Amino acid sequence: MAYDYFISTNENSDKVKIPEWISERDNRMESYISAGEVEYRGTFTSNELIQLANNYADIWGDAMNSFHADLQNKGLAFIKKADTDTFTLSAIYWSSDEY
Repeated sequence: MAYDYFISTNENSDKVKIPEWISERDNRMESYISAGEVEYRGTFTSNELIQLANNYADIWGDAMNSFHADLQNKGLAFIKKADTDTFTLSAIYWSSDEY
């Protein structure tokens, strides 16, 4: 199963794709059914998300490719520019023959 990860704020429907900062199986994520698939979401503060992003960067280090580095930077910029400290992190099931 493959998931795409996104963060969004409660104020608007804008969402930003991020790398897999957290497993969809993390106990802070709640499962729900969407279009017949199990998907996940959880509520996090900006500090929690930044810590998750830092942990991800520490784990991958120099092995992080430019695609994931770009997602990492866009996610962190989104957090810093937001007018809120509460975010939703979503793991959306993505089915494709490419996986």
